[in-house]
Amino acid sequence: MLEERPSQQDVVDASAPPQRLETWGEIAAYLGREIRTVQRWEKSLGLPIRRLAGFSDKQSRVFAFKRELDAWWQEHETLGNQAEAADETATPTDEGRTPSEPQATEPTETVRKSRRKAYLWVTVAVVMAAAAAILLPRWITGWWPSHIVLAVQPFENLGNKNDNFIAVGLTEEMMAQLGQLHPTPMSVVPLAAANKMSGARATYVLRGTVRSYGDQVAITAQLVQTSNQSVAWGGSYQRDIKDLLRVQAEVANAIAVEVFDKLPNAKRPVREVNPNAYLAYLEGRYLLSRRTAAEIQKAISAFEKSVAEDSTYAPAYAGLADCYELLGSAPYTAIRPNEAFPKAEAAARKALELDPALGEAHVSLGYADLAYAWDFIAADREFRRALELRPDYATGHQFYAYSLTVMGKLSDAITERKKAVALDPDSPLMASALGEAYYQARMFDKTIEQNQRALGLDPTYAIALVNIGRAYQQKGMHAQAQAAFQKVLSAVPDNPAVLALLGHDYAVSGRRADALGVVHQLKDISAHHYVPALYFALLYTGLSDRDNAFHWMNAAVEERTEYLIYLGTEPVADPLRQDARFPELVRRVGIPLGTVPQALDPNQ
Repeated sequence: MLEERPSQQDVVDASAPPQRLETWGEIAAYLGREIRTVQRWEKSLGLPIRRLAGFSDKQSRVFAFKRELDAWWQEHETLGNQAEAADETATPTDEGRTPSEPQATEPTETVRKSRRKAYLWVTVAVVMAAAAAILLPRWITGWWPSHIVLAVQPFENLGNKNDNFIAVGLTEEMMAQLGQLHPTPMSVVPLAAANKMSGARATYVLRGTVRSYGDQVAITAQLVQTSNQSVAWGGSYQRDIKDLLRVQAEVANAIAVEVFDKLPNAKRPVREVNPNAYLAYLEGRYLLSRRTAAEIQKAISAFEKSVAEDSTYAPAYAGLADCYELLGSAPYTAIRPNEAFPKAEAAARKALELDPALGEAHVSLGYADLAYAWDFIAADREFRRALELRPDYATGHQFYAYSLTVMGKLSDAITERKKAVALDPDSPLMASALGEAYYQARMFDKTIEQNQRALGLDPTYAIALVNIGRAYQQKGMHAQAQAAFQKVLSAVPDNPAVLALLGHDYAVSGRRADALGVVHQLKDISAHHYVPALYFALLYTGLSDRDNAFHWMNAAVEERTEYLIYLGTEPVADPLRQDARFPELVRRVGIPLGTVPQALDPNQ
């Protein structure tokens, strides 16, 4: 996680241990300004910079205490903003002149908040400009490093605090834009991922701020070279907030003309998007990330609004595809598969018709091929294509692992999920997905450990609790398994998937009457809502009633229930594997029969 700026209490607490910043680069980064700006502030505004004794003025080593900088900022905030504005709009002949437009100020507490929010449209423009700034020196010298890692730190939003969904969509959209633009071996990752990369470190860090006031927006950005903390590029912009997308295109294209045209096969046109369509799309992505059936339904409405505003905007169709696929899959299964997946496939194909290079849409189409069409060759092709287009796309690696699991390549599936976690280390979804890969590989302790990490990122993340319960069940720890399922049901009492898992655990732990009670409960629910046949098969498997289990399994094949593709590796299906009816069931789905997977190396 990103380090938080000190709170107001920290600033005035003189007893707290001093937090030192050791270089001009660290001081500038802490204040969110360029080095030349803070050096000027020392001379003109008394910025509290200290120097180590024994050095001359020209060679002095500087340092500063964070609490002193915070106290100085509190006293000089308005004057500091004016000095900064003059610094960043001045030319060599008009140094010190203040801008004609006033700079608004915000409370000190706002300035100190960590860089978690930003207005997405403007940030994308600044990111593109920063990418160009990385490439320009390399083009001039004719030398390219073997691999560049650009870490993107969430921009600090100093304006409206209410548009949280814009901030949530920020990192994914920046990764997509940069992934399309860079022409050199380069990884584009969130700063949190760069901090955890093994054997590598960020070459550059992009950071900045966005401040809105009235109908204006002010943007600052810095690209810091990590080897010496020097500012490789910096820029500031002030524009009309009513036309942010045109600002994005203006800034990005200005850099593209100067740099990217000189580099073969590097330039990708900036998408022209209706602002309302863009905003609705970002809201949909935010709702989709919440991963509850209710929020996914709301996400569909947001994506449909985006399409209504701009019928040519491909990412909104990919978002629709993702929503329908999830609602047609366990544990959501709010829509019958034969209703959900055809809608998903149509939306994914529409997205690719509009933008064949959209990696997200290739993932969406691949999952429809995998989970509904049961065309595993086509699914593999789509997932691989998505990762060719966006090798740093965490969701692409997550979904490719589904395909590998179906094919019984459990070690490779774990590797792909680890890549997803490395690319998005603060995502409870990616952490839980890795835990699920361990579950399929019968590494149940690691399943629990990994899903507990997911809960550490989001204590309300229900999928992690479900996976923990499944692992406890396989370990024979039924009290713990039932507690995990009951905790989820306390929030969603009638969720059929979790009820089925709880009833199955009742059955295998000897609570037969309770298990039969869940069977009746699910039949009552099915009178009003769709309940997959597979859930009844799960209950009868736990009750050792194989005839009923296979009856409902065959009904699930007719429904084309998504989870059937994991029959080859799912531990719960183990009691059915020796039955003569099992090979025919697997053949109908088309997955490899093989043997029961054995636990892999626990050190993997």
